Amino acid sequence: MIEGVRMRVDHVSIAVRSIDRAHEFFKRYFPVHFRNEKRQDDQVSGSFLWQDFWLGGFAIEMIEDLPGQKTFVNKFIEKRGEGMHHLSIEVDHVKPLTDAMKRDRIRVVDEQTYPDGSATAFISPRSAFGTLIQFWQVPDFDKPKPKPAPDGLARFDHVSIAVKDIKKAYDFFSRYFGAKVMREPHLASEGFILGHVDIAGFKLEFIQSPGTGGKKDFVGRFIEKYGEGLHHMTINLKEFESTLAKLKKGDVRIVDENTNWRGEREFYISPRSAFGALIQIWDGV
Repeated sequence: MIEGVRMRVDHVSIAVRSIDRAHEFFKRYFPVHFRNEKRQDDQVSGSFLWQDFWLGGFAIEMIEDLPGQKTFVNKFIEKRGEGMHHLSIEVDHVKPLTDAMKRDRIRVVDEQTYPDGSATAFISPRSAFGTLIQFWQVPDFDKPKPKPAPDGLARFDHVSIAVKDIKKAYDFFSRYFGAKVMREPHLASEGFILGHVDIAGFKLEFIQSPGTGGKKDFVGRFIEKYGEGLHHMTINLKEFESTLAKLKKGDVRIVDENTNWRGEREFYISPRSAFGALIQIWDGV
């Protein structure tokens, strides 16, 4: 981690065609809590609309192009479809971080400063295993907006990134993000390579193809189609059974219902039904 820089993972962002429709979906099926109303923002890449909410103690943001305009949101959707767009990290000082990355030839884009002392910069997906990472310098870093009290209904567990080489990803995130290894890369029972790191209290998962080229090599197929990058998010739900029934009743596409290696029930909400985001649901909080 770069000396003198503190950070915390703030949110994952989903690029959608309609924030209203996406927000309604999450409100219908999950115990979400208010964070920010829909509003316009202006950055180097263009103006856009955004709105976010709390789910299981973590923030999920939705971004949409302004009506009649085509900026970076539309370009992303045209290329990849709706889906997880970037991971946003708050820092107390962004310049030491970006300076160190530039010295190491890490591609930093869309840098911008604001009159209130805040600033933003992005690591290009080309340099971060297909993942667009936003740094947001927060003037009052020690006075973050409070999260809602735990509701006991949901817990956001992790975001997963599909990579070609987990150990290289570990080295990168350890060097610049102070990531601590929670679990070394290992062959999961489902047949893919899996590992976890902790970044300022947030669990980030990496998944890698076993390299067999088999029919169940979903990581290899994902990378072949989209390249490395954000793959899925995982949420623990107390009302697992009733939520599953409600999703099915609402014709939401459910895939891979099974029991994981810990004996917990799980299923996935298909990206076709969740605005391009693959959502893994575990039983219990």
